[in-house]
Amino acid sequence: MLYALMNLPTRHWLRVILLLLLVGGCGGDSDGLAPVDGTIIYRGKPLPNARVVFMPETPGALPASGTTDDAGRYELMTSVPGDGARVGKHRVTVTARGPDKLLPANQLTTGLPGSNTAPGDPLIPPRYFMPNTSGLTAEVTAGGATVDFELTER
Repeated sequence: MLYALMNLPTRHWLRVILLLLLVGGCGGDSDGLAPVDGTIIYRGKPLPNARVVFMPETPGALPASGTTDDAGRYELMTSVPGDGARVGKHRVTVTARGPDKLLPANQLTTGLPGSNTAPGDPLIPPRYFMPNTSGLTAEVTAGGATVDFELTER
């Protein structure tokens, strides 16, 4: 039997290896992820177009992010839409800004597209933009989580 396997042409070996990889899987980034969704509320209303980022406390783990819709709802992903966030504890940031501002001609840095704009004004307190100052945390369990946040002025 071993002798017969060793005599297979190279292309057959490649097929066998490919089949083993497909059947066995590659143990990709989806391991240890769980679905996460929620709602962001600010001043008693849903916060649209906000960027929500879950930063795992596990070293080397990928952060998960999502953007809120008009109802303030978000769904997290790491590399594939809806794949969720790493199971475990996370520090959370929320970023919401107004429309980008055009820079005056004397403040342009390069002629590259997009270099003539600056980020819009914050729509929420800027402390929510950074994981060390947001005060927001979440725990993601293997079964997934719905994590709602109500942002305050202080």
